[in-house]
Amino acid sequence: MPGQKVDTKSRTTVRNLRIREDTAKYLRNLDLDSAYYDPKTRSMRENPYMGKDPKEVDYAGDNFTRTTGDVPSMSKVALFSWEANERGNLNIHLQANPTQTTLMGKEVEKKMQKLKESTKNAILAKYGGEQHFVKPPEGLLTQDEHYIEYSRTGKVIKGQERAVPKSKYEEDVYHNNHTSVWGSWWHDGRWGYKCCHQQLKNAYCTRSV
Repeated sequence: MPGQKVDTKSRTTVRNLRIREDTAKYLRNLDLDSAYYDPKTRSMRENPYMGKDPKEVDYAGDNFTRTTGDVPSMSKVALFSWEANERGNLNIHLQANPTQTTLMGKEVEKKMQKLKESTKNAILAKYGGEQHFVKPPEGLLTQDEHYIEYSRTGKVIKGQERAVPKSKYEEDVYHNNHTSVWGSWWHDGRWGYKCCHQQLKNAYCTRSV
């Protein structure tokens, strides 16, 4: 069998701690600045392949292994068993009866989901607000590195306030006594002033309208 060593002198079979076909953890990356390998516990917590996606390599460290597969679900079941024992339910025990504990945990989780949904529906039926659950369009809530910190009065404490984009043309400049800009009024295919309805750009405002 792989992983076993037969001693012909003593006629005994010794089981190795590691299958020799597997690559040792400390041989995956020989760089001195790579992940630390603990020879006493034979553990390597960090990813030895730094800069690579953990899902693309065959080994990404012991910490990554603890968060993949059935480990998170078993942690939830263990937490459910501990909480049940604290409440006085001594019939639920993960080591003594793991199947019953797992089924009870799933049943309790389903009931909690139904309770949350019923509470949510009751609040929405009473107060409304379904429009707030609509997902905003992609790109609306994007983040950037521009950091600004404000005080209680709205004054900028840290960072620089974002400048309002302006056109290369002058804005809100009124000429010849006008109270509106040129192009604020349209009539018969021609532009004019909204304040006096004159269609000559250099005309003086009489405010007759």
